[in-house]
Order: sequence, then C-alpha cells, then structure tokens
Amino acid sequence: MLLSDHLPKNILVIDLRYIGDCLFIMPFLRNLKANFPNARVSALVNEGGDPLLRLLPEVSEVIVVKRKEIKGKWGVFKFMQLLKDIRKRKFDTVIVVPQSDRPTIIAYASGAKIRIGFLSKSWWRNSLLTLRLKYDHEKNFHLIEHHLQILADLGLKIFNEELSLLIPDEHIRAITSKYPLLKEKNKRSIIIHPGARGHLRQWGEDNFAEVINAFSEEYKIFLIGGQSEKDIIRQVQDKLIRPPDIVATELNLIEFASLCTLSDLFIGNDSAPIHIAAATGMFVIGLYGPTLPMFCRPWTEKSLLFDISKLQCRQCEQEICLAPKEKACIDEIKPEQVIEGVKGVLNRMQYS
Repeated sequence: MLLSDHLPKNILVIDLRYIGDCLFIMPFLRNLKANFPNARVSALVNEGGDPLLRLLPEVSEVIVVKRKEIKGKWGVFKFMQLLKDIRKRKFDTVIVVPQSDRPTIIAYASGAKIRIGFLSKSWWRNSLLTLRLKYDHEKNFHLIEHHLQILADLGLKIFNEELSLLIPDEHIRAITSKYPLLKEKNKRSIIIHPGARGHLRQWGEDNFAEVINAFSEEYKIFLIGGQSEKDIIRQVQDKLIRPPDIVATELNLIEFASLCTLSDLFIGNDSAPIHIAAATGMFVIGLYGPTLPMFCRPWTEKSLLFDISKLQCRQCEQEICLAPKEKACIDEIKPEQVIEGVKGVLNRMQYS
C-alpha cells in the first residue's frame, strides 16, 4: 500500500518508550510531515521526553502517557480514559513504531481506518493492524533507520535523515542568566554525565573522577545528572581535586539542551543526555558496555565511542549481568584510554 494514495489528514505516531526514543523518532516525524505538509501530525509518547518533541514545528500535538499511572493501582481505568481521549481526536491514520502490545491496542481503539506497524510474532497484535510491514534486520541496525524504513516501505520520500535540536533563544538567555559563567569564553567547557538508566550502563564514579581531574585545571567542567542521580554525582564530587564549575541535578531537558549549545564537549554513558548533546551539535564521547552502538549510537559524525568489549553476551537485557564478572564489558574501558581520546578531540578543536 502506498500511503500517498490515501492522503491522510490526521496522523498519530505512537512510540511509548524512553527519552532517547523521543529523539530518535524526530527524523521520522519531520520526513512524515514533509510528505504530507497539509496533514496534522501528532505524537503519543511516554512522559519524560515530550518537551523535546514540542520543539518540533512539524508536530501539531504531543500527547503524553503517564506510564506510572497506567501501571499503578487504578491503571486499567486510566488506560481506558486514554483510549477514549485518543478516539475523540478522530485520527484517520495511526503508525505504531515499536512492536509492543499497548501501542497496538491504542491504535486499534483509536478508530483509525489505517493502522500501520511492523509484523510481529504475535498473531493477535498483527490482527489489530490494517497494514503490517516486514522489518529488515540486516539493512536497518540503528533505531532511526528502523523508523525511516516505515516511510520508505509506504512509498514515501526520505528528505533528510538528520537529527537536530534547535533551541529557541529565550531558553539560551534563561540558562545564561542562571549560570553567568556561560558567557565567558576564556576556557572551553566539558559536560560530564556519569549516570545512566540502569547501573550496568554506568562506567563508574572512580573512572569519571579520574577523567575530570585530568582536565579540570585547563577546562571548565560541568557535572550534570538527573534528580535520581544525585548519589553518583556526589560520589564523583568526593573524588575531585577541584570543584566543578557547574554541578546540577535539577535541570529539565530543555535547560540541559540549552547548556549543551553553549558547551564544547560531552562525555557520558549510553543514556538520553548523550543523544540530546549530539542533537544540539556538540562533539560527544560515549562509553558503551551492555549496549551496542550499531543500534543506539549518537546520530552524528562528531563522536568518539569507546566500544571495546568482545563479550558474546552483548547486547543484553541489562537487568542481570550474565558475564563471569559483573559489568566486565564496560569495565574494559580504562580511564587512560578515555583521557587520551579526549586530548585528541580537544586538540582537533583547537586547530579547527
């Protein structure tokens, strides 16, 4: 089926996953809107990454699912109310990005005549879709390629595969007002994010502290984490020879993205912040253990990724470590390797 033959007017895209996935869906949304400039394009996502999607002029509405409420005591009633709300919007086309149950049920309940998603092993899930696409595992490794395949299979044009975030000027002014030192251009700045979703992705406070100590005299250091990462931020701080220039665990996503636009280099684990940093145009250095960059690397050429381990258990579910030594994959990355990599990147920046 060629979607262009149907000229949809009111499209819903469903991707109920994590913050990083809200970024990875952006090229898909932009290209979808470019194919149907007169259509209304909405996105249904889990609470968390929605502020980033609201920066896209191509998205008419971002509908938020409060995941904790739906999984809570009265979750069934909350979910039923969500289904009613979606149906009231009268979408004519729904595209389900992940192969999972809840998004497919929402698509069916929406009442849309066209419901598109990937073919799965679940017969009942397939039965709720009107069009099932076959996922090409050999061609599309990265999630962004996975998303764009949907458009290509529907006969639509891919205009631009770029993932970029344009932060409005008012947010830049707000972050410089909060941290006046951002206006100073006497030193380059390095953002360090030692946290990650799941402890198996975390390189460790000792390693991050050693990297920071190697550069804190010559460069401004911004030590950043989320509210749930206060412990690891404090543990890193305890091992530093010099206090960071900025320490923050209260920044929202837009504030963090604004900080990135005014900084020079990002160092962190495979987690949402590295993808936000890359989308703002920063050079990023990533530390990969249980995850594989081929699936979830920052979508930029301005990156240096430490992907060293050859353990056969990668990529894993990241709930329980299957290696003989826990976190053996990410522990193979040594601070001195990262320090040398950072020096090389900073030297190139100096002469660029």
